[in-house]
Amino acid sequence: MTSIDRRLHVVGIGGTLRDGSTGLRALEEALTAAEEAGATTELLDLRELDLPMYEPGKPLEEYGESVERLVEAMRGADAMLWSTAAYHGTLAGVTKNALDFTQFMARDEKPYLQDKVIGLIATAGGDMAAVNSINAMVNIVHALRGVAAPLSVPVTQSWKVFDEEGNVRDEGIAKRLESLGWLIVEMATKLGAGDALRTAA
Repeated sequence: MTSIDRRLHVVGIGGTLRDGSTGLRALEEALTAAEEAGATTELLDLRELDLPMYEPGKPLEEYGESVERLVEAMRGADAMLWSTAAYHGTLAGVTKNALDFTQFMARDEKPYLQDKVIGLIATAGGDMAAVNSINAMVNIVHALRGVAAPLSVPVTQSWKVFDEEGNVRDEGIAKRLESLGWLIVEMATKLGAGDALRTAA
């Protein structure tokens, strides 16, 4: 028996333009769990990518390397994790802008994010905005033909959840982030994205 052994690949998109983003730290925790579940992972830090604004009708090649990297990463993902800060009752603009670039996948064989499992995380300073942001992202997942994982992680009062080094000090949140990472790998495998994990003669 020889192994095909292309492990399932999980892409995480998140963070804000603020240094020390709690959304980015939460995303890193969930990605670590996805690795432990057997996947390869890729982190797209939105602060590091420094994406331009999406302009309808503008060709992909005119945007530059960061947008091309984002689109190719989304195309190559078997499953994804999205993590956003919650600003003014909904997801951060930098997150929505990044997701707008899925328009370049509209004519793919599987349009947009069809059949990809998406795990959702939102961090907020207050109590309600994180939940609102999760709900907004569920709508985006459905619009892009993806599959929203039934477990999400709204992190309320995030300033209490993370210490100064960015470590999760809330055991309940840590467990939910770990569970989310494992869940999307399990779901993607069951939906057929894990075909590459199988062995062949």
